[in-house]
Amino acid sequence: MSSWQLTSLVVLVVLAAVISGGGWLILRYSQARKQRFDERLLAAKRAAVEKAAMEKATAEQKLRAKSAAINRAAAERLAAKRLAAEQAAAERAAAERAAVEQAIAEWAAAEQAEAERIRHRRASEERREIEGGEERLRAVEDAIAEWVEAEREGNRLAATKTPGKPVERTYTRTEALHQQVRSVAELVEKEVHDLEFIKNRIEADVDFLPIEFRQTIEDWKAGKIFRRSTFDDLKLKFRYKAYSIEDGYEMLYLYNEWLSQQRQKLRVFIRLLGTEVDPLESIQAAIERAERAEQEKYLEMDVDVIFTLRDVRAILEKLIGMEAVLKELEAVCRKRSEQIIAPPWEARGSL
Repeated sequence: MSSWQLTSLVVLVVLAAVISGGGWLILRYSQARKQRFDERLLAAKRAAVEKAAMEKATAEQKLRAKSAAINRAAAERLAAKRLAAEQAAAERAAAERAAVEQAIAEWAAAEQAEAERIRHRRASEERREIEGGEERLRAVEDAIAEWVEAEREGNRLAATKTPGKPVERTYTRTEALHQQVRSVAELVEKEVHDLEFIKNRIEADVDFLPIEFRQTIEDWKAGKIFRRSTFDDLKLKFRYKAYSIEDGYEMLYLYNEWLSQQRQKLRVFIRLLGTEVDPLESIQAAIERAERAEQEKYLEMDVDVIFTLRDVRAILEKLIGMEAVLKELEAVCRKRSEQIIAPPWEARGSL
């Protein structure tokens, strides 16, 4: 084989080797490129799936957020309506309470004005009473003296017209006066019982009202009574009920004036029994001074005067007892007024 042929063969071999190596490289490159393309395609699909999932989750989240926002808006609108209704109800209740409080304030002012008017009237009457005290004392003394003289004259005439009939015993001045004292004692005894009855009746109503209110509230909470009424309705009901309880203030003023008159009578009795009474001296001291003066007469002491003074003392003790009852009546009247103006079931008290 010639050198040229050998060279050609070597060249062919080299070319074949080069072509074979290039094909393998091209094949490997193609395979690697295809693998990279498949991986990019798979990654793109995975990314698309993840993106779709993410978009779906985002959409669902937005939907839930929108739904929650709608629900919140609906709840807020409902709460606003409820708040508006509650505010309207509170305003109505406040207006009603204000009207009631205004009525009560006007009533309290009217009652205060009436009390002031009565106090001024009583002060004027007391001034006139003091100014005319001596005249009344003399009038009572003269009336008793006239009664005694008339009694004596009647007995004397009766004895003159019936000479065959035994002469009836005539009353002495002290005995006639003792009868007047006994009449006053009977009157005072009756008034004591009447005043006690009035005071006890008002006091029972005033004390029972809070108890009745608490029992009513318990029954109301249990749904037994007044199911359509509110707590303020019940308070208003019992506040009006307190109006119907007799206040007793007029009786208080009348009895104070009556007691003053009875004390004046006792001073007249002591004076008619022979003891002058100083206007500034207490009746008790005047009685004790009159008893000592009569006892100092010894054998000339008039027992009827002593007994009459004892009855005067008994009347005075009853009048003092009535003054204590009047103080209790005043406390009851004040308590009744407080139940109307500021009842114990308000904020200062408890149910």
